[in-house]
Amino acid sequence: MIPTHPALRFATLLLPLALLAWLPSPAAAESPVGSVADVKAYLVRTVEGMKEASADFVKASAEYTALVQANGGKLDAAHAAEGDKLAALVARMQENYKKMDSYGYETVEGIVAGVESLGHYDIYLDAGVPASEGPDDVAEVVLDLVNGEKIDRQGALFTYLIEPALWGGDERWSVAVDGGTRLPRPEVLIATAADADRKIGELLRDSEAWDATVEDLFGAMVLMTPTLSDYFEDWKESRYSEDKSGRFQAVSRISDMRGIMQSCAVMFKAVKAAVEGKDAALAKSVDTGFDGILSFIDLLDEREKQGAIKEAEIDELASQAKEKTDKLVPQIEQAAAVGGIKIAG
Repeated sequence: MIPTHPALRFATLLLPLALLAWLPSPAAAESPVGSVADVKAYLVRTVEGMKEASADFVKASAEYTALVQANGGKLDAAHAAEGDKLAALVARMQENYKKMDSYGYETVEGIVAGVESLGHYDIYLDAGVPASEGPDDVAEVVLDLVNGEKIDRQGALFTYLIEPALWGGDERWSVAVDGGTRLPRPEVLIATAADADRKIGELLRDSEAWDATVEDLFGAMVLMTPTLSDYFEDWKESRYSEDKSGRFQAVSRISDMRGIMQSCAVMFKAVKAAVEGKDAALAKSVDTGFDGILSFIDLLDEREKQGAIKEAEIDELASQAKEKTDKLVPQIEQAAAVGGIKIAG
């Protein structure tokens, strides 16, 4: 019998998380990475996929703009005359976005954001804030639109510009048409698509040139693993809060949690053998810690599919996530020390 008291119902939800946290994540088990060179190859392959998506995003944004221009440059007129074509193009660009960010960049963010020589891409593409929220970590994204407007440091290209435009989450980048539908402004799409393609191309070149080291990987793991709990506030706000920012609409923030933690797990797979040679128990403990966190995230995904989640519940789950990473990070640092690796900072 399911308990009816709210506290007991909450405890019943959390119990499976505690019991099943040790189970290995299928994604982690299938990781092909076994060396530092493999991490670089994993990064390059992922960014190559992002570049393919950004190239198609450029084409789709041009087709979308041409369709609007053919209808007097008015989105509402284009929607009335060619609504199905417009909707298909928006859906195509939304898929481009997911391939660039949700299932692309987010799966290597732990590497990019954690490696000093690549970290500036994280600020520009994903994590940087508007100048109004600075002075730290401001995304230096400045775009000149074809209509003479300028987008001047309004936040990271993916998170603050492209996604809110494509999903209608920001009134500055989208327009309401008949029926309440919000469509992206073509001049915003043209500018952001070109910039995304350019910047991803730069990231690809720098990823190919990256001289990956064990020190890089340990430093990135120590820096990025603790960020897991930070995602829960975005998850709560984007899905369950009354005050929504319009960001993180493409996929659940749980998917992004999985992506960043998987990239951290990938990095440990690359150094695991070296740690095992010095301390097999420690290597196993770190590996199990990552697998447990990924399984925990899988359980969050399953929980969300069951229905809406209360904000207090998400706060408790964030505390659990923090406990897991707080336990794991010192073990990663110990593994580095065992191998004689000095972590910068």
